[in-house]
Amino acid sequence: MAAKVLSLKDLLADESPKERISETSFEDGLRLLGELVEKVESGSLPLDRAIAAYERGAFMVEHLRQLISGAEAKLKVLARPQK
Repeated sequence: MAAKVLSLKDLLADESPKERISETSFEDGLRLLGELVEKVESGSLPLDRAIAAYERGAFMVEHLRQLISGAEAKLKVLARPQK
């Protein structure tokens, strides 16, 4: 069964988003990060919601970095010369 795609609305409403973010694919995370940036930069959020959105963006950046690190480690293993 495929995981439900996290929406920006759900992410912003989530009281403890770290677990939901940790289940997000790289592609969905990158999309959500872009949406978060647009929302914060638009100035349409009240200050407390903008801070919460920024915090979620920081969590997402860390999650994406972890996914990239994992992919890089796999590529290094695959790129090793076979004996």
